[in-house]
Amino acid sequence: MISLRHRDFRLLWIGQLISVVGDQMQSIGIAWHVYLLTNSALQLGLLGLFRAVPFMALSLAGGAMADTIERKRLLMMTQVSQMVLTAVLVVATATGHVSVWLLYAVTFCSGAATAFDAPARQAIVPSLIPREEIGGAMTVLVLQRRVAMIAGPGIGGLIIASFGLAPTYFGNALSFLAVVVAILMLGPVPHTPAPAVNNWDRLLGGLQFARREPLVLLPMLLDFVTRGCGSAQALLPIFAQDVFGTGAAGLGWLSSAMSAGSVAGGLVLGTAKRERRHPVAWMMVAYAAEGLAFAGFGLAHTFALGVFMLFLKGIANVFGEVLRVTILQVKTPDQLRGRVTALSGMFDLGGPQMGQLASGVMGDTIGPAGSVITSGVVTTAITIGFAFSPGLRRGLWKSGSALLQPASAS
Repeated sequence: MISLRHRDFRLLWIGQLISVVGDQMQSIGIAWHVYLLTNSALQLGLLGLFRAVPFMALSLAGGAMADTIERKRLLMMTQVSQMVLTAVLVVATATGHVSVWLLYAVTFCSGAATAFDAPARQAIVPSLIPREEIGGAMTVLVLQRRVAMIAGPGIGGLIIASFGLAPTYFGNALSFLAVVVAILMLGPVPHTPAPAVNNWDRLLGGLQFARREPLVLLPMLLDFVTRGCGSAQALLPIFAQDVFGTGAAGLGWLSSAMSAGSVAGGLVLGTAKRERRHPVAWMMVAYAAEGLAFAGFGLAHTFALGVFMLFLKGIANVFGEVLRVTILQVKTPDQLRGRVTALSGMFDLGGPQMGQLASGVMGDTIGPAGSVITSGVVTTAITIGFAFSPGLRRGLWKSGSALLQPASAS
């Protein structure tokens, strides 16, 4: 947590924490709202499509913009635009003029705004802290999101039950002010603008750089492929109801177990004061361990053991994610950081979406337990296979200090 001693990073971290909690409140509110209006699982599932399509379509453009204009200004624009969208939702809900298509439209536009917001959020971080503390900063950012994923839906559910949907959306609208205030309070932020190139090169610059730098591309591919092997979240209702017989209460415990493990792992990483040696090797161990924990969940015959295996999966997940994002940040030159972060975001979103589909298909054919066991074993095998790839093998035993040498942008 030592990275939080830097004033500007601490301001942005607190502002983002409040904002992400608000985002999670609104997400659960919109999902509940769609189901109330339609009573349709299919239309509920379409929310993911309306969120993912604009994000993936515009992410490269968002990354290019994050490398072209001042990142503080871009963050201000995206936060204000999302606050306006939420304000429209508040007014429509409070006056009884909301429809399912308005909910889809707000979700779509929010996904588009996030495509520009997310690269700027991550790309600005290395400008706020010393280079040697990037690992710690990535840890507390991942921890921030995990805490918000636990707190946001819980707070949102309480507000919906006590006051209704309009106050829930209003709470999210207010949460954007936290980031706006934090940005206004930031000191000067160094920014190296991307060199003048044609629009096509500017758009694809992140991909072109990643192809030249295996320690950037291969960890992103590893995350995409392993997440695409299967999703625990997609099958948890079946495990809660049919495997463990615990019903909705058990589903809550299972859903929280991975996030709780991620928070616990993040706290361990966040309190580490020494630079982690051999980060690539530890990243591979974390991904392999996550696969084994996932398979262990599929083999669990008791509810308590299932919760424990998901807790371990959450710990491994946060270790792997922090190390992967840290390697990406330190190996990417500042003038390319927005575009590479945007490319990483596309992989981050696409993998889990594929994983949900894979889990559903396998769950129907070989059963939920078979699906989870297969996914976990394949994840571990793929991770071992990646470890033998030349690009990662050369970095396996490099110390953190060696990896901190940035790659050239050219």
